[in-house]
Amino acid sequence: MPLFTYVAFNKKGKEEKGIVDANNIQAARTKLKNKGLYVRSILEDREKEERDLFPFLTKLLYRIPRKEVGLFSKMLGTLLGAGIPLDRCLMSIIDQIENVYLKKVIIEMRADITEGLSLSESMKKHPTVFPDQYPSLIAVGESTGNYEDTLHRLAELEEKSAELKSKVQVAMIYPVIMGALSLAVSVFLLIVVIPQIEQLFASFNATLPLITRIVIGLSYFLTNYWWLIIISLVAGSLGFAKWKGTENGMKAWDRFLLKVPVVGSLLKKVLVSNFARNLSILLMNRVPLIVSLNIVSDVVNHTVFREEISAAIIKIKEGGKLSDSLQGSQILSQMVLGMLNAGEASDKVPEMMTKLSEIYESEVDTAIKSLTQSLEPIMILVMGGIIFTIMAAIMTPMYKLTQEIQNM
Repeated sequence: MPLFTYVAFNKKGKEEKGIVDANNIQAARTKLKNKGLYVRSILEDREKEERDLFPFLTKLLYRIPRKEVGLFSKMLGTLLGAGIPLDRCLMSIIDQIENVYLKKVIIEMRADITEGLSLSESMKKHPTVFPDQYPSLIAVGESTGNYEDTLHRLAELEEKSAELKSKVQVAMIYPVIMGALSLAVSVFLLIVVIPQIEQLFASFNATLPLITRIVIGLSYFLTNYWWLIIISLVAGSLGFAKWKGTENGMKAWDRFLLKVPVVGSLLKKVLVSNFARNLSILLMNRVPLIVSLNIVSDVVNHTVFREEISAAIIKIKEGGKLSDSLQGSQILSQMVLGMLNAGEASDKVPEMMTKLSEIYESEVDTAIKSLTQSLEPIMILVMGGIIFTIMAAIMTPMYKLTQEIQNM
């Protein structure tokens, strides 16, 4: 059924914005009129149709940063804590949120809530914006009447995730810039400089060393078959993406990343930090362990770790402890399992998970710095090696040619 975005006035003359579903625009107007609303403007939400027709573009163009979701959670928790009704809270947030697509999601949620759905049920309709832990924790808050703490904890979780992502992105800026600069200089030398030097050598019938012939051949291929290189890169990227999208491809890729020096160590620390943070929030809100692990398993973005958690759930259902069920994990170290065991013994698993997340967040910071320090000399060596090879291919025959001219 089509969606229509509307602006209307209620019986008190107050402006309201929202989304209504109806078969056509006239039916939408009638539906709003029956609710006591006087429509000022109404438009069909065609962006919703585009999102349904082009899921790939949806992911790319309609992406909502996790930081924005965290801000929404914090604002909603604060407003609800002040005793403001949920409907008015969402209306207030709609006016303040800057992200257009998050605003549309909140408008849709408000429309669902006015139709009788709960906040957790409305969140379930937007899984790309609100992961599984959101509706699960909100449902607990609904049953206890304590939204505020739950939403603030979720906001903290989103802030931590956004902060971690930002640190990784900042750490990769230098290697990416160095790599791009190296590629640009190399392409310039191969496309512009080498062809001119080749003509010079040809005019003197100079005998060229092997390294120069290789570089000239590479220059010729790059100049004349650049289109083939682009097609190969695009086809290779699409093929890799399709393979990685398969279950076996994703598993193989995740296993490979775990074995990459430095990167694998960083990845494990990130996974442990996210696992501990999510599990602690769920358990603190009295979500049962099995349910919490199922939610964390869905949230974890790593197939190997997800399989380990799923296997642990089966063992726990059979009567095992969490720490014992995770023995042999490729992700969780013996120190982590030991702390988890201590938490179980003292009946303080949520608190222990919180401490673990804090420890590993600090470890992630250290690992990111280590990764940056490791990549800097490697990138300098690679960049220098490529440019040195090209320059050696140019200068070696130039030097010989100069000597021959002087000896004539």
